[in-house]
Amino acid sequence: MVTQMEISLLIRLIIAHLLTDFIFQSDSCVNQRYKDGWHSKHLYLHGIIAGILAYFFTGLWSLLWIPITVAVTHILIDGIKAKYENNIQSFLTDQLGHFIVLLAIWIWIIQPKPDDVRVLEQILLPGIKIWVIIAAYIIILWPSSKLISKITEKWREDTENKDSKDGSLEKAGMWIGWLERFLILTFVLLQQYGAIGLLVAAKSIFRFSESRKVGEYVLIGTLLSFTIAILVGLIASFFL
Repeated sequence: MVTQMEISLLIRLIIAHLLTDFIFQSDSCVNQRYKDGWHSKHLYLHGIIAGILAYFFTGLWSLLWIPITVAVTHILIDGIKAKYENNIQSFLTDQLGHFIVLLAIWIWIIQPKPDDVRVLEQILLPGIKIWVIIAAYIIILWPSSKLISKITEKWREDTENKDSKDGSLEKAGMWIGWLERFLILTFVLLQQYGAIGLLVAAKSIFRFSESRKVGEYVLIGTLLSFTIAILVGLIASFFL
């Protein structure tokens, strides 16, 4: 039977990946990687960071093959991805590839040696609840932003020219999305579903636009943002 400690190990591997791909990686590095492909130094640096974080979050110091495997597979997957168009399909395929690798690594080490178990018990928080919550908030902030951006990018060009006249604040949409998903996830975890309705009403008031295209674009992004946050919250609540 899989123990809480073993489930915690899988969640920590996922958190390390999320931090690598969505926090410790800028858009300029991604663009440079697509431009230079296998010759990009950012590709290899990104893979090294993935390996280091995986090694740190697992805490299995004697298993040096873990960071090496994560780093090498991360470089291979991202290098192959750079040959294709940067769209929603390649984004989802890339993430699926990384998660399959992490799952394979986890399956290989879910029965670690007694010494490794004692190390984990000493340095890690007990139980899995804290790791579930951390993973949920990371997912609804950074990966969700990328996913929504990929889904809505085909409508973005039709709205940018029209929207440029209203003098929108720089990156205001990104921050609004972060805050609304953060609040929704918090409300779901606290089972305060009525507060989500108030947030929907508030969003509909201050994001009103005279342009039908801009209004539809904002509505699609908003509904995607709300849906992702609610789904992640419900899944996290199941584990909690």
